[in-house]
Amino acid sequence: MIEMIMLLIRAPLSRCWSSAGLVCLSLMMLGGACQAASMPNIVVILSDDLGYGSVTCYGASPDLIQTPNIDRLAREGRRFIDANTTSSVCSPTRYSMLTGRYCWRTSLKHEVLGTLSPLHIEPGRLNLASLLKQHGYRTAAIGKWHLGYGSDPRVDYTRELKPGPLEIGFDYHFGVPANHGDISGVYVENHRVWGLRSSQLSPESAAKNFKGASYIGIDAPHRVDPEVMPLLTDKAVDWIEQQNQQTPFFLYFTPVAIHNPVTPSSSTQGSSKAGPYGDWIHELDVSVGRVLEALDRKQLTNDTLVLFTSDNGGVNKPTKAGEASDALKAGLQISGPFRGGKHDVWEGGFRVPYVVRWPGRVPAGSVCDQTLSLVDTLATVAALIDQPLPPAEAAAEDSFNMLPAWLGEDDGVPIRPDLILHSADGNFAIRRGSWKWIEGDYHPDTRLGAIRLRGDQFEPQLYDLSADVAETKNLSSRHSQTAGELKALLDRYRHGGYSRQLPPEPPPPPPPPRPLPEVTGQVLRQEQFDSLPGSPWVKVRGNWVAEDGVLRGTQVGGQQAPAALRCPLKTDTADLQYQLLLPLGTRHALRLQGSRPDHVFLVHVSDRFLSITRQPTDQEPPGNIVMATEKLRWKPGTWASLRIQIDEDQLAAQLGETVIRVQHANLAGIKPAFALLVTGRGAEFKDLKITSAAVTQTGKPR
Repeated sequence: MIEMIMLLIRAPLSRCWSSAGLVCLSLMMLGGACQAASMPNIVVILSDDLGYGSVTCYGASPDLIQTPNIDRLAREGRRFIDANTTSSVCSPTRYSMLTGRYCWRTSLKHEVLGTLSPLHIEPGRLNLASLLKQHGYRTAAIGKWHLGYGSDPRVDYTRELKPGPLEIGFDYHFGVPANHGDISGVYVENHRVWGLRSSQLSPESAAKNFKGASYIGIDAPHRVDPEVMPLLTDKAVDWIEQQNQQTPFFLYFTPVAIHNPVTPSSSTQGSSKAGPYGDWIHELDVSVGRVLEALDRKQLTNDTLVLFTSDNGGVNKPTKAGEASDALKAGLQISGPFRGGKHDVWEGGFRVPYVVRWPGRVPAGSVCDQTLSLVDTLATVAALIDQPLPPAEAAAEDSFNMLPAWLGEDDGVPIRPDLILHSADGNFAIRRGSWKWIEGDYHPDTRLGAIRLRGDQFEPQLYDLSADVAETKNLSSRHSQTAGELKALLDRYRHGGYSRQLPPEPPPPPPPPRPLPEVTGQVLRQEQFDSLPGSPWVKVRGNWVAEDGVLRGTQVGGQQAPAALRCPLKTDTADLQYQLLLPLGTRHALRLQGSRPDHVFLVHVSDRFLSITRQPTDQEPPGNIVMATEKLRWKPGTWASLRIQIDEDQLAAQLGETVIRVQHANLAGIKPAFALLVTGRGAEFKDLKITSAAVTQTGKPR
């Protein structure tokens, strides 16, 4: 029996899988001697905001940065040079890594979860923790969580935080809810705030986080930022120390470094010539070293697979003041050779360090150029423990088995045919081979400042990364067929619900909506805007000026509410037409007041979307209700004609060839007024005309 077991240990992994029953019997007889051959311990270290070029084994200058412990992993394991996060911000990538599913398939379609958000991973959904727990692993999630707690729309940190990590497969959890600068100001252990003394909130006006927002005021020990990394590492090391040789374990360790605020501990302060940002990288490396030392002390190193990576690219904004900018000026290439960084759709937002070590199984000191994604972790671990995945439409929808690449058994043949990327703004990109196509859209709720800051990302683009890794030459017009193929493939994956297999072709698009019918009737109002209109127009908010036939509206800085200019309407049917110009990062809405004060509808316009929403009535929960929305492709800073038709309980809008229509009982009756709203700076209007004799939406005269 001993000789048979030794043969199994030396056999290729596929042979061990096919002999799973015998391996399990042997483990029982020998008290776990074969664990490393079939069921290794797994430690995932997911750092925060660590750019591709921010550690020395990925090219950081040793004169600025020293990362001996991360370098040790690379020396003793396999370094990947084309590893990608699913998103250029953290929560979506964390969801994807644990579940094997792109996060944009959920309700989180741009930006990140808030500190007060509920649990985003559905209890019952297959994930790394639940998968490994089913196979006898002890599991822990220690560090930054940022995937929400509970099921209520707003987390109450004074109560039991359930469901949470323990309900999706983890045996133990200790961490910070979002990041170490979040508004909770506390740690969470299992189902409760760590050290919670009472349910009383006592927010203090003087207590602010690094962004200037007030802490919630939870009655519990408050985090001290420079002590967060040492404490989280203590917890991870202590948990490893509690494990034994007989039971495999999975540690999901998620340091807060090197996310803002940059708060290195006293042991690393002043250790880097790249300034505090470099010290913060050193803090991360020290943490990695302590985890590796714990494995060494427990003699678990040879039985443990360690994966080290990051949730998105680094903060790479040379013109923005801060520690990262200072490090860039000192010479640190945070994103390596890639353009952009965190938040962006460029490669710097997704390319990250990615190192796998498993002594005796992963070839030491090797480098792999396979294209992979953090979403592949679930399928790869499932293959490692010989667990078939459910059908692609049921779980791990976007996860590919990269185990051959981990183990150096891939022979260089690409495993992934393509890869989908998603920016903080909801901008999609897809890679296939050396080609990368960027859709160039953003989510309707993207902040105006982000639109202005990243305006050059919001147009269709095509790059050949084999010749232009810095994404400097847009080839979309020269290779329009390739761009079209990639766009169609992206649409197919989005519509199909999964991508680890090719889903069915999406149905053909619906026919274009019929344009709004022309009307002739009594002109109720016509404005040329040679000067700012007086009564009955009323300036409600903002700055409004008019000259030479152009009305210009600008939101006042610091005000949440948009600029508003109101005018009476007093009819149940009308056709409004005017010319509109929107600078990049500015939005317009026409607010239509219904027959009751709480009957309010809005036609929203940006350079990417035309939509109709209604405000909730007094009896409904807060939050505007989207009734219709369509994408636009309208170049900012150019004039376009907007038409809005009101016909009793029907409302329609048209800009260019895009038309939307809605019908609602609250639209019925006389509409006393409308208002022009501007969010942002410098929206312009001209040639406004209101006609009374609107037609029905069927096109027949009333």
